[in-house]
Amino acid sequence: MSPVPGAPAPARSARRPDIQGLRALAVIAVICNHVIPWPAGGFAGVDIFFVISGFLITGILLREHERTGRISLRTFYTNRLRRILPSAAVVLAVTGALGYVLFNQTRAIATLWDSLAALLFAANWRFTTVGTDYFHATAPASAVQHFWSLAVEEQFYLVWPWLLILVLTAVATGSRTTGRGRRAIAMLAGLVVVASFGYAVWETTTNPTVAYFSTFSRAWELGIGALLAVAAPLMARIPVAVRFLLGWGGLTGIIGSFFVLGPDLPFPGPWAALPVLATALVIISGTGAPQRHLFPLTNPVSVYLGNISYSLYLWHFPVFIFLTLFLPDQTLQTTLLIFGATAATAIVAYYLIEQPVHRSPWLRGAGRPAAERQQAWQSWRDRFSTQFIMSSLGAFVIVAVVAVSFQLHERPLTPINAPVADAQSDADPELQLQADLAAAAAATAWPNNLMPTLNSAMNTTSNNNPARDCFGTGDTPSFDKCTWGDDDAPNQMFLVGDSEALSYAPAFKAIAEASDGEWKITTIGLYGCRFTEVLIANEDPDVMSACPQRKADVAAEIVSTAPQLVVVANAFAEGQDTANTPLSVADIVASAFAETAGYDAAGKIVYLAAPPLGAELGQCYSNVSSPQNCNVGIGPTWLEFASAFSAESATGDHFVTSLPFSCADGICPAFAGTIPTKYDSVHMTPAYAEHVAPAIRYALVGLGLM
Repeated sequence: MSPVPGAPAPARSARRPDIQGLRALAVIAVICNHVIPWPAGGFAGVDIFFVISGFLITGILLREHERTGRISLRTFYTNRLRRILPSAAVVLAVTGALGYVLFNQTRAIATLWDSLAALLFAANWRFTTVGTDYFHATAPASAVQHFWSLAVEEQFYLVWPWLLILVLTAVATGSRTTGRGRRAIAMLAGLVVVASFGYAVWETTTNPTVAYFSTFSRAWELGIGALLAVAAPLMARIPVAVRFLLGWGGLTGIIGSFFVLGPDLPFPGPWAALPVLATALVIISGTGAPQRHLFPLTNPVSVYLGNISYSLYLWHFPVFIFLTLFLPDQTLQTTLLIFGATAATAIVAYYLIEQPVHRSPWLRGAGRPAAERQQAWQSWRDRFSTQFIMSSLGAFVIVAVVAVSFQLHERPLTPINAPVADAQSDADPELQLQADLAAAAAATAWPNNLMPTLNSAMNTTSNNNPARDCFGTGDTPSFDKCTWGDDDAPNQMFLVGDSEALSYAPAFKAIAEASDGEWKITTIGLYGCRFTEVLIANEDPDVMSACPQRKADVAAEIVSTAPQLVVVANAFAEGQDTANTPLSVADIVASAFAETAGYDAAGKIVYLAAPPLGAELGQCYSNVSSPQNCNVGIGPTWLEFASAFSAESATGDHFVTSLPFSCADGICPAFAGTIPTKYDSVHMTPAYAEHVAPAIRYALVGLGLM
């Protein structure tokens, strides 16, 4: 969402105070939603900005055509460039530089790529792509993710002025065709609104991640603003009493949308219509006559916040992301600090960068005499020199405070060494693992001898997992290619399930290969597809289409081969079915029992618990954090799943907990010994999975199953 105004008005008095107040309301809602987060629907501030932008930009283009008989694309795009690019480029440069210094390597590189996409106004499509990466499903938020809405606007404006020119040219009968031109543009905007809104509703249902970021599912919001601009002469005739009702009704609708909307409602189609139409009412109420009644929007404070809303918007998310590296525990004091730092940075940036560049002669008056251009620059320097000096001093103070804070933050490196267990060991391997986990949970500095490094673990994810192809979408893989150990082994075991089973696969490969030819183990499943009787919804359509057949093929293979043991590993997380009906823990566990009942292997089923959720490693691990930032407890959902699966089974099935190799004394650290435990908050690293193979084998032997 970007509070980018239209091309600059010729004079400050031409700005509508109520629209500036709308910008203030929108940016405050967005910032609060990101930082607190409250209100739940504060993200609807994006939609307010889209409507305002469509209204102002279309109005400027129409008025230019009616005044001159043409639309200057050169003037339009240079105005947009001068208005948007300098401030955005500075934010992206600062964010990239700080990310390189403060973030872990993986996140720093991702931030640089995100910044490049944002600079090219393609951030929305980049975030759409990485948002569907299953093996980075819990990656931390990008420090420039808020640039997606700026990308949507600029992509829209790459096309919209050209369409206006084509339509206005087609209907022109003379140099100026006010009535016919506006009617034609109204039809064009109406077509965009209908088509885009219909697409938004469809795509929100089928692929909500794409729908949220897509220009095609957001264009209707800018189109609503365009319709308002076309209808401006008609709206100017509305009586004062009706304006009063429309204005307050719209403001009430906007505020109400912040509390009605939430992550559970389909958005942007159709629920974005609530803030969009409410914003339209406020704009209508102030078109053609000053809005004298909406004092929450037209007071000086709201107007000033609206004036600096672009800077507030650009800076708030990087400030929030970087400060949370130093302030992982958010309290009232830290929240106020984030708000204060955001305001200070935005104000300095407004006076130092945004306003001076916006008002500068840069990209203005091509072809003017050199003397005239020189005079324009001299006037600009006279006007902004004092402001530039004061804002530069403010920027220096902010940078100094940040630098001092960084230098005061201790970052010692203390290596922690631990022996690696042997996959063939019959001694209790849990004792060493518990000692390693306890030492890691108490550590106050990151070891410098982790193998792989945390950066490498996060970067490679499951790419070096030997069973990765056995859990991908598409046709069911060959069972032979997913089987480890001696082909002539007298005993066979299956490991099946979703991506949790995939993360356990290296452990079972190690168990098979260390069994002296006694066991062969098939590791197969599908990431995102829990092996339950009910089909649990997943946002990846490829997973949803492959899941039923994959489960059926695996069940048939188990029945035909009659293995000695079947291990099932699924995510310990609640979900919903394909009809969006919520599924409780009890529902999912019962459905898992129903699925394995079809294996014809009563008494041979083992439910292997997923490790408890860890911290968001990409967020908690950085150049300014300690291992304590990545320590987490055992969540209540995990405990509920474990309790349900460990209850006495009528069919003699078994349960193996993951706590002995995941947590110590209720604390789950990010590493144990010299190995990272996970590469995100969910999945074990292949190296750690192989490391805990003896503990898993020990548990199975203890149950008399091996």
